[in-house]
Formats: sequence, C-alpha cells, structure tokens
Amino acid sequence: MQILSIQSQVVFGHVGNSALGFPLQRLGHDVWSVPTVLLSNHAGYPDIGGQVLAPELVDGLLNGLARRKAFGHCDLVVTGYLGSGDVASVVADAVLRVRAANPNVVYCCDPVMGDREPGIYVDPGIPEIIGSRMLPVADIVTPNLFELEVLCGLATNALTHGGASAITAAARDLLARMRPGACCLVTSAAHRDVGPGNVSVMAVSAESAWEVETPRLDFPVEPHGAGDLMSGLFAAAFVRHGEMSRALEESVARVFALLAETHRRGDAELALVAVGDAIVTPAQQFAARMVG
Repeated sequence: MQILSIQSQVVFGHVGNSALGFPLQRLGHDVWSVPTVLLSNHAGYPDIGGQVLAPELVDGLLNGLARRKAFGHCDLVVTGYLGSGDVASVVADAVLRVRAANPNVVYCCDPVMGDREPGIYVDPGIPEIIGSRMLPVADIVTPNLFELEVLCGLATNALTHGGASAITAAARDLLARMRPGACCLVTSAAHRDVGPGNVSVMAVSAESAWEVETPRLDFPVEPHGAGDLMSGLFAAAFVRHGEMSRALEESVARVFALLAETHRRGDAELALVAVGDAIVTPAQQFAARMVG
C-alpha cells in the first residue's frame, strides 16, 4: 500500500510522521511523509526547537510528489497536526488533488485540535478548515473524545458523562457530514460504561458501532504519539480489509503492545524500535463487541 502522511515531524521522540513511519513500513507499506511542522521534540517538554513550516514549503513538497505521478498511485492519505491555517489550506487542496488523480483513494482525517486538559491548542483557523473543507471529503475521521465534542458543537465533558450510545450518536453526526460509507474512530473514548481500570476505543459507521476495551496503563509521564499511531494503523487496516471491527481489533492490539512495552521499560517516549516485531504480531488480542 502507498500511504501519504501529512502531519508533524519531530527529531526526538515519536509523534505524527515520526510515530507512523516505522510501524507502517514494518507492516509492509510505503509511507510518503510530508511534514507540516519540523520540531526538535513534542510540546510536552519544557522547551522546543524548530518551527511550523511555511505553506509554500509544504506545497512545494506536495508538488514534487505530484510531478513524480505519486498521487495517482496513492491508496491512503492521512492528515494530522497541521501547524497553521495557511498550511491547513494547502493540505486540504492536496487531498482534492490526490483524489482527482485517484478517485479510489481513502482519506483519513485525524482532526488534531486539542484535548481535555489543554483545551484547543492549534491556530484558531484550523478547526474551521477541518470542519468545512476536510470532513466533507474524508472517508475516516479519528477524533479523541474532546475533539469529537468540539466538532459536534457539544460542551466539554458532555460525552464523558454519557454512555457508548451518546458517543455513537455524536460520531454519526460527523458521518452525516462526510463521504458515503465513512467511519469514525474515537480514541480515548472514556464514558460511564467502560469497565473499571479499562480504557476504550470505538469505531462507528452508519450501520454499526464497535468497542474494544484494554487495561489502563498508568505512566508517570504519559508518552505522546499513541493517538497518531492508532489513526494510521486503523486507516491502513481498514483499507486493506474493508472491515471496520477487524481494523479496530488489529490497531488496538498493536498500539497496546507498544504501550505495554513502553510501560515495562519506564520510558517517556514510545518504544517503537524495541517493539517492532510485536507491532506485526502482537502477543495479546482484544475482541471488539458491538455497542450500536
């Protein structure tokens, strides 16, 4: 599979493209990584080097791919952290260009905007571009629970206090604004029905909703990048199999294997290289159950 990934890139650690590249390559995919920002490390550290890339630079990288006729051979586009409103516009245009070259391409939009604690942490123009230009052309959307609330115009924590049915309903509100046959992966789907000591990930389509629970791993310092990786793994599995519940099970098992090894080592960054074999054949599987 040929995958175009357009999102953040770091030198130290594993978020954005730096989280997706190696695992997807380990699974046999070609990954074309286009950065929207180039940083020394993720923003969880006290300081950070690097910058948001100029939209002209991002556009130039994408134009170079187009001249290589890569867009026509692209099976999956994944977008994540966009850096600025101007870069977001360039990326939105690029998705349309890829689809014009290959109408069968699948587009996965990871609407990176914020989370429960920091709130919205991106350029103010980005949520509007995601909602108005990216969602309508997306086949897959992968918000965390906070981002799902934002995209649906709900109050913060509105879905946390509800059950799986409330999250399913909100996800289907998004699906109504997307392409026919779209699906929504909700990461960190904390809600009142999740078992004690567990965390949940849900996948929702117009016809069905599935959930996988895994044990919660408590880290002294929560590693960044697992959500970015989950989005890419789920999208790649969905394109390969065309079966949402199977894609959910596979991606959750792989990310849990990575998190479990990271937890065992006491690392603050994802142990991507150390867990390479387990990404391909994770030791522990988790069954999805239908919740809607």
